Amino acid sequence: MTTSEEGAVPDFLRMDDAIGSDSANAGLTGDWYGWPSKEVNPVTLLDDEGRTVRIRTPVMDLEGLITPTHLHYTVQHFDVPPIIPADQWTLTIDGEVKNPLTLSFDDLRRFPGRSVRTVMECSGSDATFFEFLKGEGPRPSRTSEAMILSASEWTGVPLYAVLQEAGLTDKSLYIRAEGWDIGVPATAKEGTEAFYYDKGLPVQKALHPDTILAWAQNGALLEHLHGAPVRLLVPGWSGNWSVKWLRRLEVTEEMPDCWYHYQFYYYADSEDSPDKELITTIGVKSMVTSPNDNTKVINSGEQMIRGYAWSGAGAIDSVEVSVDDGETWHSAHIEQPRDRFMWVRWSYKWDAKPGDYTIMSRATDEVGRVQSREPRYNNMRKNFSAIVGYPVTVE
Repeated sequence: MTTSEEGAVPDFLRMDDAIGSDSANAGLTGDWYGWPSKEVNPVTLLDDEGRTVRIRTPVMDLEGLITPTHLHYTVQHFDVPPIIPADQWTLTIDGEVKNPLTLSFDDLRRFPGRSVRTVMECSGSDATFFEFLKGEGPRPSRTSEAMILSASEWTGVPLYAVLQEAGLTDKSLYIRAEGWDIGVPATAKEGTEAFYYDKGLPVQKALHPDTILAWAQNGALLEHLHGAPVRLLVPGWSGNWSVKWLRRLEVTEEMPDCWYHYQFYYYADSEDSPDKELITTIGVKSMVTSPNDNTKVINSGEQMIRGYAWSGAGAIDSVEVSVDDGETWHSAHIEQPRDRFMWVRWSYKWDAKPGDYTIMSRATDEVGRVQSREPRYNNMRKNFSAIVGYPVTVE
């Protein structure tokens, strides 16, 4: 072994052009001292000052279960509010309670803590697939466009512990959570006054032990874009329920008239429908990540089809794979662990013969919901969860 100088990296350990395109190390960046890593970047939206305000997650490029924090999607309807230092932040709990409270950040951290691992999905994720399955648009690409879908470990305090401290009554039926982000919806009627973003959580969901007031994500204190100092986390329900930059919890007897309930996040055929249903629980869903949806041709022989599956109503019970556009289905292997609100990784070994195929997956959750080939169409294009096939040619 020779080196050009003391402490230099031996030639046989150098990362150089010898790394081929078919290597697991292809596309790596950095040098040996920092250890090479594959560069995976989100799709971002910047404000006028060049700051990131929205993030779409490159799910197809990820491994494992946890989405790195800098890749975790973010969406907000109003401008990102100014930073509030943790030592200046307070949370008010008032309304239909026996003992109204005002808690500081330190006060909140004195309650027994809890960590929850969960998938978080925007209700508008995959919305363009509604048109595609109707034959009204091109096939969207989850690989090229990235997704409004991520998974993290969140740490905080169960919401029920704070509500018990305030003292619920027989009239405590809803918890209106209010964030510091303020504005007027783009589709609101003329004359609508600016308001703080809010959601009205039924007390049954608020008291679930995994509904928490989170101050940390993936082992670190919350970053501002993800809702610091404290955000609400409502696992199993679409992301709009997990109010960021929390400032107030108002306990009410009647469902609060939140604009982002029946004006935006609802199932119905039209905005004038008398039968609107509020969107809450994420559907049962799966997707193929390998081969990804931009792959046109693969080699014949043994191929591993891989992907994710998740549900807001219960843990995933089974995943099936089809390579013939749903004519026949085969059981896939589901990896451990299978957390209640988390997605699972699955795989299926396929002996691929030359020809044209359509690959798809179908998930079933523990409460018996089966992923359908037909989406639940609604005029708001929300909560898409239908099966999507990927055409591929085997040579």
